Amino acid sequence: MAILFCIAVPLAAQFQAPLEADSPEEFDLYLTVEGAPDAVAVVKRSEAFRERWPKSNLLPRVWEMRFLALQKLGRAPEARVAGEEALQLAPGNLTVRAALAVQLASEDGAAAEGHARAVLDELDRTKIRRAVPLEKYREVAAKLRGQARVAVGLVLYRRGDMAGALRELEAADRLAPEPALSYRLGRLYGALGRLEEARKRLTEAANAPDPELAERGRRALAELR
Repeated sequence: MAILFCIAVPLAAQFQAPLEADSPEEFDLYLTVEGAPDAVAVVKRSEAFRERWPKSNLLPRVWEMRFLALQKLGRAPEARVAGEEALQLAPGNLTVRAALAVQLASEDGAAAEGHARAVLDELDRTKIRRAVPLEKYREVAAKLRGQARVAVGLVLYRRGDMAGALRELEAADRLAPEPALSYRLGRLYGALGRLEEARKRLTEAANAPDPELAERGRRALAELR
């Protein structure tokens, strides 16, 4: 009889089947990916995991980690490939689908909008498992909805629909405010001539803990003056 080692999956994937390893060796190698010290190590160790366990039930989670690590490293083409592969392994993984939608908004509008709409549709029909804390689920669902609305908003902006873009980004801000969204809203308010609101939002971005985002916020703020 196979020895099963279960792991906790992200709450956003609460409606997916539990992930299990069939042996201690498989589980131990999985833990090296989850415990990687940085994104570079995640990328390297995820590939090693797939080479050793190409049919593993844990591969969907490993490839989710690989996708997010590649995004963090700014390796967009590789991240897109990893994200699409992760969705082939687990089509219901909304964490991957929502993050991929935001990334593709500046690369492939049709694909981005498709992923975003799929996230929103899935959340609308998802039934929460009894074991999932309701408040925590609502928090994660709001973040996913927010990412989807950001993706749609960015696609609309690229199409020249400023009013539609503003509607979607403001909706995302109500769902799950964050410094990166403040930056996007600040730039959009500035483009619309709403300078007071633009300064407020860009100041929030300039004070973000992420140094790269903070620098972008400061530069954009300076352009308004």
